[in-house]
Amino acid sequence: MRRLALLLLPLLLAAGATMASAEPATPPASSLTPSPSPPSPSLTLAELLPKYGLPPGIFPSTVTAFSLASNGSLTVDLAGPCYVHFEYLTYFEAHITGVLRYGSLSDLQGVQVRRFLIWYNVIRIKVDLPPPPRYVYIDIGWITRKLPADDFQSLHACEDSRRCRLLRARRRRQMVPGLLCPILGDGEGLRFDNSIG
Repeated sequence: MRRLALLLLPLLLAAGATMASAEPATPPASSLTPSPSPPSPSLTLAELLPKYGLPPGIFPSTVTAFSLASNGSLTVDLAGPCYVHFEYLTYFEAHITGVLRYGSLSDLQGVQVRRFLIWYNVIRIKVDLPPPPRYVYIDIGWITRKLPADDFQSLHACEDSRRCRLLRARRRRQMVPGLLCPILGDGEGLRFDNSIG
């Protein structure tokens, strides 16, 4: 038995060396993710995101510029810091960075969500694959929230921080229940406009 093992050992080693030098097997076509083409200069961020499997309304409507490097590094500039209300109040800094990959935006800097009066940094946004996504997942470290992708299909208006502070002060003074910042409505901030999303 031992002699047979010694005879088979060189054959097994030769077979292993041949397998190691062979090209790796190509994964099945269903597991390959499409590789988006580089963005054209006239493409807006809302037009670019669906090419990466993401809904167009992840960022607010106040995007003034963006750049995407060949390694996926994404930089987004807004007209100024602002708040948007999806399911949670979300804060966007004027300058946001992250890494854009098919189906996800990771290593985010400059986006926060408020949950139970505490602000959390959003570190990753990802979606169900293959498209169209049914859900958007917001990762804030140790918590992941699942939101309907329909909430991100259109661009949302945002409010600057001064208007939000003013509306919060009015809410405390008038004790208007359910008033969330940002809000579009009459001058007193009492009527909620559902056109935001």
